[in-house]
Amino acid sequence: MAGPDVAVAQDATTVGELVVTGSRIRRDTFSSPTPVSVISAEAIRESGNTSLGDIMMDLPVINAATNAQNSSSSLYLAGQARADIRGLGPTRTLVLVDGRRHVFSDASSPAVDLNQIPSLMIDRIETVAGGASAIYGSEAIAGVVNIIMKRDFDGIEADVQAGISAEGDGAETRAGLNWGGRFLDNRLNVMAGGEFARVEPIMQIDRDWAYPGIRRNNLVNPQTIIGASKSNVTPYGTFQLRGGPVGTAIAVTRDVRDPTTITRLSGPCSTPTVQATCQDDALDYTAGFNALQGKSNRLILRSYAEYELTDAITAFAEASYATVGGYGIFQPAFSNAAGGGTMPVALRGDNAFLNGAGSTAAQLRAEWLAAGLTLTQASQAQVGKFWTEFGRRDVSTDRDTLRLVGGMRGDVSVFDRQINWDWYAQYGELNGSTTSFGVPYVARVQQATDAIVVDGQVVCRDPAARAAGCVPWDLVNGASGEAVNWAYGQSTTDQKVKQTVVAGSFATDLMQLPAGPLGLAMGAEYRKEESSFVQDEVGASGQLFFNAVGQRSGEYDVREAFAEIRVPILRDVPFAEELTFEAAYRAADYSTIGTTDQYRLAGEWAPIRDIRFRMSEATAVRAPNIVELFAPQSENFTTAAQDPCDAATYAGASAAQQAARNVTCAAAIPGWNPATFTSNFGTGRPSLRLIQGGNPNLGPETAETFQAGVVIQPRFLPALQISVDYFKYNIEDQVGTIPINTLLAQLCYDSTTPLASNPYCALIVRDPTGTAGGAVPGGVSQVELTSQNVAKVKVEGYDASVAYGFRTADMFARDFGDIALRLDATWMYRWALQGLPGQAYTQLANTITNSTPEWKGQGTVQWSRENLSVAWTTRYVGSMRSTTAFTEAQLDPYFTGDWFSHDLRVRYGINENLSVRGGILNLTDEAPPALPETFTGTGVGSSNYDNRGRYFYLGATFRY
Repeated sequence: MAGPDVAVAQDATTVGELVVTGSRIRRDTFSSPTPVSVISAEAIRESGNTSLGDIMMDLPVINAATNAQNSSSSLYLAGQARADIRGLGPTRTLVLVDGRRHVFSDASSPAVDLNQIPSLMIDRIETVAGGASAIYGSEAIAGVVNIIMKRDFDGIEADVQAGISAEGDGAETRAGLNWGGRFLDNRLNVMAGGEFARVEPIMQIDRDWAYPGIRRNNLVNPQTIIGASKSNVTPYGTFQLRGGPVGTAIAVTRDVRDPTTITRLSGPCSTPTVQATCQDDALDYTAGFNALQGKSNRLILRSYAEYELTDAITAFAEASYATVGGYGIFQPAFSNAAGGGTMPVALRGDNAFLNGAGSTAAQLRAEWLAAGLTLTQASQAQVGKFWTEFGRRDVSTDRDTLRLVGGMRGDVSVFDRQINWDWYAQYGELNGSTTSFGVPYVARVQQATDAIVVDGQVVCRDPAARAAGCVPWDLVNGASGEAVNWAYGQSTTDQKVKQTVVAGSFATDLMQLPAGPLGLAMGAEYRKEESSFVQDEVGASGQLFFNAVGQRSGEYDVREAFAEIRVPILRDVPFAEELTFEAAYRAADYSTIGTTDQYRLAGEWAPIRDIRFRMSEATAVRAPNIVELFAPQSENFTTAAQDPCDAATYAGASAAQQAARNVTCAAAIPGWNPATFTSNFGTGRPSLRLIQGGNPNLGPETAETFQAGVVIQPRFLPALQISVDYFKYNIEDQVGTIPINTLLAQLCYDSTTPLASNPYCALIVRDPTGTAGGAVPGGVSQVELTSQNVAKVKVEGYDASVAYGFRTADMFARDFGDIALRLDATWMYRWALQGLPGQAYTQLANTITNSTPEWKGQGTVQWSRENLSVAWTTRYVGSMRSTTAFTEAQLDPYFTGDWFSHDLRVRYGINENLSVRGGILNLTDEAPPALPETFTGTGVGSSNYDNRGRYFYLGATFRY
């Protein structure tokens, strides 16, 4: 089936003793007290997608995370794909390969890039949603994604696939080759293979629904949508300039399709009363530079071998190598016409080019003098501009990962008991690098643009800059290539991650009880994690238009022991076809946080053969990672913050909030007026500067999880299978920064604590004059945030699956083929965050803010006959609230509306060696909801939806 297969809905004839994800005790696939979602190798191959991240999104338990639709806007994660169970974050979703850990994918975040796994060598993917730390250790708070690789293959297999969007962009290609065989009297089993994949970008400017953009009209209440609107980043400037000739040495990497050269001293968008609806071409627009899908490529090689030393002992070894390249796409460096920001640039009245020849200079001088300014150094206007002369600030990212595994497994009979055992040693290493282009030297831009005439020559005003080779920059008519070259900058980073694991375990049936064997599994594990991140000297210095991160490094190790037991209590008695109890316990000793422990209790009860109840309760632990512990403080930026003192935000506040802000905002901002104050940050405005970093005193996150469900497989309709499961998570001491809007509103400006004595307000740095980075008088220049154990999260909901299949030959006189029906859905009605101890919980379920829809579902109908198979899949994302910063009465529309997309897939087996497949994804060309809060398809939350549009693909598999 071209979609996820869930274990409880597998064919009832599929049995066999194996280790199911979520336990280390061998059992058949239906004897699991925890729901296990399974994506088969066939589903992966026939999905039409080339990335496991996109394939995983078909599971309703998986939430939007880093993938091709949003990773291009990240400095260091371009080209990655990650799994996120329940929206709790990829760092709380443990990704395993064959039940073993995988080395992290970069030094900036401890998560695994699914693009490093060769998809064509996967046997299946098993996903367990729910705390699994007692079985697998840290990072498994949300659950586990276990990627089971193929270990036995005989022959040669070649697979190719290519696809492209209906707009002719976003092309994806993948080619793979697998080989395997048995040798030495079948005692040696060898398998090797690899695959290459490439993804081409899609730009926002190339989608009619996405360009130029949409925004809210904040001049009306409720705020309505302004369609086809250029959302701007400098709406209140005094001097606007965009365009101009491009330097010959530095080529612009993307045509923004607006070659107009504009100079203006003031514009019609310069006052708050018209900013919402103004469409002044002098403004700077971001949409021309945004990527809806990033650019990436990957090459993955894997080999596996096992040798039967004896009939009871097998040695195995595995080696894999992945090289993944991503390309981050960013808008060019910019300056705000309001002043402030990262690179404020001023045009002074005595500027050589303002006073030079040409009609543009003459026109600008006329406006300059009409505004009451003088042609002297004392008069100045701030420049608002995208510095397209430097090209985009794109980031090339390369990551090379080596993973080696070796070990032995076998079985031995002791006291007439069969003991299955295994041990392995594993080493993983990632080496990564990034190169950031077009990140100019801030001071050099400021020096070069401040050009004057000395002795008849145009030079830079600053004598020290002249001595250093400063080339004057003509802001009025366009910069020369030499000026661009002098101010042009690049920054590089190098990162390394190492992981060492040694583990061993055994499992056995300890004794035979009346209801069945008493199963036991025990083991121990040692793990060491190391990582380092080094930014080049100039990037770390803060001289560039770039995040100054610097260096960070750290390591920790952990020793763990675990045990699991399965006790059959009743079997084949009235009202108890089966009653089983399970327990697991894991103890760990971390070099950073000390000792932790966690447990899991579970049970199953089948009163009759047709129905099975299951329940589990567990505790889970996540140890803080190296980044959270050891990252130095550095700068970052956010566009999600809302200033409580801003007039629009203040107008939407409650009476109690307004009363508090009348005191706190007035104390923070000289001359504050709640009706007119326009902040320097907020929706459609420049990003807010943050200072963030690690905390070596962090403790562990802890969680309690509970699940209870029922599986129905009626004997009178054996092809029908139904499961419904309730889930609940309570997470405490969650590591993270204080949510920015929580800090700004509840903890500071809505607090009754005096501003001067409020420690949270001390983290917010206001700029009284608007000259120290706050952009406007009273604006915020920066907010200090560091990692802390501060938050709590409560998650609650239901998962449900229904599957039914039948042969038409059993129902009609003729054979019309086989029909398979499947529906999977998740109803997550609670996802509540307590940002700080003692605060009220904020409900984030069903909000774009948390990328967590309340309802998600997927249904598939598949028809097959002989060698032909046709499948129709519909994916559903329920309507979500657009934001938590406003109420329903303040925004129109407030909800995204229900969203559906439809896929059509066809597979045909030409003969026993060759099969072909093809399909159309998003057949009806559905676009993301037309709300500015969905980031027009470019934010992390956008991966809830498909922003690629209608997509065609063809593929073929040859086996011999």
